[in-house]
Amino acid sequence: MKKDLKFFWTLFISTFTLSAFTFGGGYVIVSLMKKDFVEKKHWLENDEMLDLTALAQACPGALAVNASFIAGYHIAGYPGAFVTLLGTVSPP
Repeated sequence: MKKDLKFFWTLFISTFTLSAFTFGGGYVIVSLMKKDFVEKKHWLENDEMLDLTALAQACPGALAVNASFIAGYHIAGYPGAFVTLLGTVSPP
């Protein structure tokens, strides 16, 4: 998959909208992130998302921020992690 500016913009908008329009905390955001990243966009496999969620739960901090950071890193390396982190923390 080619990772150009449009790809990173899509990654940012995905995490931004999840964070901005979701109520209920990190577990709700992670389940919707799974639906978006695994089922719609096919950026991750189901088992990968499950592993990333478990890893995010083990890290200190907010679950939604940790999960988006780890998923972004897994999808597109450090630039992806930075973009997803910005998308998740910008709305609050």
